[in-house]
Amino acid sequence: MPPLHIHPSLLAVMDDFYGVDRKTEDPVTLRPFGKKSRGDGKKKMKILYITFFQYPHTGGLSHYITSIKKGFEQLGHEVDVFAPNQMSSLQLEKWVPQAAYEARSFMRSRYGTVNEKIVKNLSYLHVFELFLKEKDLDTYDIIHAQDLFAIFILGHLNQTLQKPLLFTPHGFFTKSRLKFNKMQKGSIEEAYFTELEKEGIRASTEIVMIADSFRPNLLDFGARDDQLATVHTGIDFTPIPPRTHENIILTSVSRLSPRKGHGFLLEALATIREHLANVEVWIVGDGVMKETLMKQAEELELDNVIFFGKRHDIPEILSMSDIYVLATVNDNFPLSVMEAMFSRQAVISTTCGGIPEMVQHEDTGILCEPGNVKELAQAIKRFIVNKEERGAFGKAAEAYARRHLTSKVMTGKIEKIYQTYAD
Repeated sequence: MPPLHIHPSLLAVMDDFYGVDRKTEDPVTLRPFGKKSRGDGKKKMKILYITFFQYPHTGGLSHYITSIKKGFEQLGHEVDVFAPNQMSSLQLEKWVPQAAYEARSFMRSRYGTVNEKIVKNLSYLHVFELFLKEKDLDTYDIIHAQDLFAIFILGHLNQTLQKPLLFTPHGFFTKSRLKFNKMQKGSIEEAYFTELEKEGIRASTEIVMIADSFRPNLLDFGARDDQLATVHTGIDFTPIPPRTHENIILTSVSRLSPRKGHGFLLEALATIREHLANVEVWIVGDGVMKETLMKQAEELELDNVIFFGKRHDIPEILSMSDIYVLATVNDNFPLSVMEAMFSRQAVISTTCGGIPEMVQHEDTGILCEPGNVKELAQAIKRFIVNKEERGAFGKAAEAYARRHLTSKVMTGKIEKIYQTYAD
């Protein structure tokens, strides 16, 4: 394995943070490449998607890549995906630990301290970049990075390749971790990972946002307005026809994590318990909050709440459901809400992230302020007591999803962007 290489921009950030005088090369400002045309052609393209995370995997990012890959292949384009789990056993089992050892030794020698999160990131960045260098990246018409680490690596490689390099962020790594206290404000981690995000944005030819709510954060990180385009995520989801049942079923499908707001849902249910006699609440998913939430439901005496755990039959579950609730306090463009819309659910969610671009308040669903238990309770009560309104909102949600939130619609819009660089 070639010796560990720390990109000058990351080295400069760490040197500045620890107060070390730099005697190394100055960072090079990364340039974007790719000239835009009218994009009227229908050239068959060779497209590459790259992610720094495992693929395929569970979760929104993997679903997005699979959906868009399938969509472009159906249009006759050639599509590849590169991800770290494709690296060889030598790279994963020998090179990554060796790079981590070198990064740890470097930090200890230069700064007198070691940050293990940075060591881990440096080692994987180094080896994944070596992996990508072995690939024939210059044979692709379009390269599309799917996370901040992939775009950072590709931004540097692209200074030689000079290809159209697109970037779709699916979240904001640093800001999200600061918000949920997984990273400390003013820490070396904040400085390091913020620079990673900024550097990747500088190298992007165009940034395809999954929701326009990403715009303020991207601009804050140095993106230009003319660099940004919004294409809402679309999915391939085949709902099962609704099944008749005696009780009203309220469903919430998501990972059981603090940011998904299940605790607020349980609090809201407790305030309207007199309306829950014929209601079943199905909480589907697993995660770190499971025991806490089960205990909360028990303490609130919510006997109608059932925890299903992780399931793989979501279409079947939604076919039996009437009301869908995602009480999230931090989200982007959640897949579960789209699935609920396709399944003709009366949707209740929050104004987080891109959800208001997906669910139109008082038209295709009801949106509450994140953490507002009173608003959430009122919305749930409204759909419980009014069957007609429940049905009308469900039909409107389904109609909107079929018009705007399919994989075909998403792929068509992104293809138009690609074609502007393919001539």
